[in-house]
Amino acid sequence: MTREEKQKVDELIMKTFTLAYELGTSLDELHKQFRQLRFNTQDRDLEAAIINLEHAFFMTAQSINILKEQTRNALFPLKKIHRCEE
Repeated sequence: MTREEKQKVDELIMKTFTLAYELGTSLDELHKQFRQLRFNTQDRDLEAAIINLEHAFFMTAQSINILKEQTRNALFPLKKIHRCEE
């Protein structure tokens, strides 16, 4: 792997981490707001719709967690490459 390739991969991994954490933070805040709305509503149809939406938030959060985990896993071969070149 060339120095330029390593730098590009490092940049992409950092962008992915940043994106995943920003998405996770925004998602968590929206989820809290919907959850609060669900607890405060007396409308059963709205409550049911929000429960379904909360499930979608959960599934999205799980996907973001997988993205973060796989991004961390990509660091191991990069560290190995860096050590071999030293």
